[in-house]
Amino acid sequence: MLSRIKQYAVIGAVIYAFYFLLSHHFIVTSFDSLDAFKDIKILKKNELTLKYTFYSLKQASPEKTMRIPELREAGIGEVMVDLGMVSPEKLNDIERKIDME
Repeated sequence: MLSRIKQYAVIGAVIYAFYFLLSHHFIVTSFDSLDAFKDIKILKKNELTLKYTFYSLKQASPEKTMRIPELREAGIGEVMVDLGMVSPEKLNDIERKIDME
């Protein structure tokens, strides 16, 4: 009986871990030679999907990152402003430019 409960607990933990992956974006904000992933920001997704579950801010410009609707809706702009990648004014300019297209 106890082994069956342990099995159910492990299965439940695996299901929850997969659900957590489906419902969050993991944004890698910096790479360091000592720590492979020094700083990771977690943003809540609007829908359960594997699209852009893991994303690095080092791989694209702020404008290219803001063109991804899933990340933009999750609030990637605020993360970039907090990290000093763009100023709030520059972020507003990028958003206006994307909205006008």
